[in-house]
Amino acid sequence: MKKIVSVVGGGIAGLTAAYMLSQRDDIEVHVFEARDNLGGRIQSKNVNGTDVDFGGFLIYPWYKNCHALLELLGLTNKLSMTPMDDIYYVLSDSGIPVLQKDIPFSKRDVLEIFSKSLLKLLPESNVANPGLDRFGNMTISEYLRSVLKVDGHAGVFESYFDTVNQGYCYGPVNKTKAAFMAPIVRQTKLHGDVYKSSYFHEGTGQIIQSLSSAIEARGGRIHLGMPVTGVDGTNLIVGGKIFASDMIVFAQTVTDDLYKEILPDVSPECWYTHFITATMEFDAAPRVNEKDSWGAVFYESEPKRTQQILSAVNLASLYGEELSRCINVNVVLRSDHDVEIDLDSIERELSQELAKLFPLATGGTMVEHVHWKATMPVSQEAFVQAIREHQGLDGYYFAGDYLGAPSIETAVSTGKMAAELLISSL
Repeated sequence: MKKIVSVVGGGIAGLTAAYMLSQRDDIEVHVFEARDNLGGRIQSKNVNGTDVDFGGFLIYPWYKNCHALLELLGLTNKLSMTPMDDIYYVLSDSGIPVLQKDIPFSKRDVLEIFSKSLLKLLPESNVANPGLDRFGNMTISEYLRSVLKVDGHAGVFESYFDTVNQGYCYGPVNKTKAAFMAPIVRQTKLHGDVYKSSYFHEGTGQIIQSLSSAIEARGGRIHLGMPVTGVDGTNLIVGGKIFASDMIVFAQTVTDDLYKEILPDVSPECWYTHFITATMEFDAAPRVNEKDSWGAVFYESEPKRTQQILSAVNLASLYGEELSRCINVNVVLRSDHDVEIDLDSIERELSQELAKLFPLATGGTMVEHVHWKATMPVSQEAFVQAIREHQGLDGYYFAGDYLGAPSIETAVSTGKMAAELLISSL
């Protein structure tokens, strides 16, 4: 008789677990997704006839489990190398975008950070299973300040890391723990950064579509718009009714109240950043330093502002000249995640801010957007350790990129790990 496995959450972590479980003839898989669409933080939307990525889309060469999954799904040949167009940073009040090689890093500070961090970064560390005690529970800011012996702001290094972190929708460096980000620093330095990454020219949503199709082809069921509101042992409460299952993979965001029920003795010390990704279209192609060919711009965070553009991506660079007048901007919302947003007001403020950032481009209009109420989790070591200790107990398994450095690789890896642990228990 088949074992019934419920997967809570239809992001890439949950879908990876469901895909692997569906390959077994002795397992019947059911995926429950609260929203009306799958993918979590991987979303592709159509902009002027082109599928454009609004969430995670970069595939680094060292994404071992992600590349293996793409091979299984027959998607490897759909990947393209990420264009080598210039990436700029705005780290000062001047507002002038500069290339990374032109950022005035202190040579003394570079040597200090390199010499004191080398032994912490060199040991092999899995982005999905980081060494939690390697940095003594310090945040990135705390670690930089301890190395550079600065009590206040650590200068351009802290500004740079914070700008990159938040530009990618990660948390600020005064909250993000060094232990979780260290494996990504190690991997990008040793095995390839953004300039060696790849992406799907036709949208990363292909991964989600392929996973869901493969799951259903094997008899798995995907239930959209079906939030799980409680658990009773290994049974789920969905729509006020009991759904009987033998085991559960939890792959939803940690802010879900379900965690308080399934792990009442563990405080979910994890919070999510709050962003909008918006496509803005102009009357003419926006230029950076008088150049049409640019890849992205990252802007230094100004924490006192309730709304701010932290990065801009040139869509023409990724998807072709038909989008030459369009950019995607990541906009941080420094407000409660549950507050309803006024999209018209946000669009007006964006247009005003973009007029300053791209003064030669006029008529900035929002043509598409995604509101990320919960993106890029900032985990605490104690919570992740507790989850590790609970893996497999009482028929509960856990997957999600809150368990490591948030990334497509972490999501895929933890989904794979949860499935393998569950299968080994049969």
